[in-house]
Amino acid sequence: MKKFVLGLFLLLLGWAPLALAAADEPPVNPYLADSPWPMTHRNPYCQASSPHAGPARADEIAGLNRRYGFPGTITCAVSAKYPDGRRVIWGSAVNAVFKADIEDLKIIDKKSKGLVNIFDLSNSLSGAYTLVDCDNIFYVPRRMELYAYGDKDPVKSASDIEVKRTYRIPQEVRSSADECIVGLNITWDGQLVFATSTGTVGVVSRDFKRAEYLKLNEAVSNSIACDENGGIYVVTAKKMYRVQWTGSELTLAEDRGGWAAAYAAGEDLGGVRLGLGSGSTPTLMGTGEQDRFVVITDGQQLMHLVLFWRDQIPADWQQLSQTGSRRIAAQVPVRFGKEAAVESLSEQSVCVRGYGALVVNNQLAINSSNTFWNVIRSNDRAVAPYGAEKFEWDPKERRLASAWVNTEISFPNGIPAMSAATNLVYDVAQNKRVWTFDALDWSTGEKVFSYRIGRLEKNNSAYAATEIIAEGRLGTGTITGIMITRMRN
Repeated sequence: MKKFVLGLFLLLLGWAPLALAAADEPPVNPYLADSPWPMTHRNPYCQASSPHAGPARADEIAGLNRRYGFPGTITCAVSAKYPDGRRVIWGSAVNAVFKADIEDLKIIDKKSKGLVNIFDLSNSLSGAYTLVDCDNIFYVPRRMELYAYGDKDPVKSASDIEVKRTYRIPQEVRSSADECIVGLNITWDGQLVFATSTGTVGVVSRDFKRAEYLKLNEAVSNSIACDENGGIYVVTAKKMYRVQWTGSELTLAEDRGGWAAAYAAGEDLGGVRLGLGSGSTPTLMGTGEQDRFVVITDGQQLMHLVLFWRDQIPADWQQLSQTGSRRIAAQVPVRFGKEAAVESLSEQSVCVRGYGALVVNNQLAINSSNTFWNVIRSNDRAVAPYGAEKFEWDPKERRLASAWVNTEISFPNGIPAMSAATNLVYDVAQNKRVWTFDALDWSTGEKVFSYRIGRLEKNNSAYAATEIIAEGRLGTGTITGIMITRMRN
């Protein structure tokens, strides 16, 4: 009720975007860096949406700053301001961890990861999900280790990088020789949380002196979400879990907040998929007194958008037909506007703002058994996927339904980002084999603008997330490095 009154007051004052942001923005995690985009998917809810403004029109973009030599940079993290008033971008590529000036992308320093096979997608998977904490320490997984990178001189934005500390998961905790850390997040009491490829969930203090573990023993290929009440949301190739962090232990006990729910995980891979089951990091929907869910796309041949009740299931809730659990609040097919569709697929996490949830199509017209080759070919007009669809939850009817479909847009492999300030969603698109930044109206799905990036394959987003890295500016990783937009004065 307080959020509603505040939002109404701001709306009457004419501050509609601020009212929207106040109503839908998750609570701030005080242990994250105070920045526009401090972690993968922007916040622990993993919504990939922001109250900050991206560009409203193509002519607001003056050009692109690019840096090559950092393949597999799926996401970047923006630091808090240093005493000199500047911010930096931290990135984790397949071959190195790097730090760049946010204004011109000049590389300040880098630390090599040693010799790695850049064509081995598992090298990108372990290190794709990163974050910067409130002390401007950059945390990066690498196989079965966590690295804490920081500045040699903490007060200087142009300082060189140093490894502050390293944590190695004990041998007795490991499940297999090829196990690696996949997902990374941070709790509201300042603990790092991770999940490994074999379903081991760990909580590690940021000084790396204390750790707790819980084994799910199921495959994980995506990151994890956290809420302010100790909920840790992990999707495996079989189930959706809420692992509860009590402050001292991890538990699945329902009387302490934990739960597990089966979903339709499917049996096949395709397109640009990296693992069985859901192709998405769990995303949290709902804040305050709103209905509260965890959102994924499932692994059925005709993919469905699935909402799980995040906290206690309403007492009067009846289990939906053709679902694996009473905890499922909605299970809706995603057809991207094709009523006769019998298959659909997305590898990207669901972009969420308020009760809205956006899914992008990654179903290639022609598939190869080589995932890397599928990514390379994903802007070929004969191969590229087309379509994006937004869904809305109706809290009165307790129903999830399609709000709009754009059948012409093509976001082949990138993760979208949404701005509440401009009411636009952004992603790297392909237009007749030319890579572009495209923006869609969040309310209608209509294309608002398209900004040319370039035709060459070096501009391929290759799973990377579009991010609102500063007011009015977009950034993304590419197959060969990173790029950010410049604003016109």
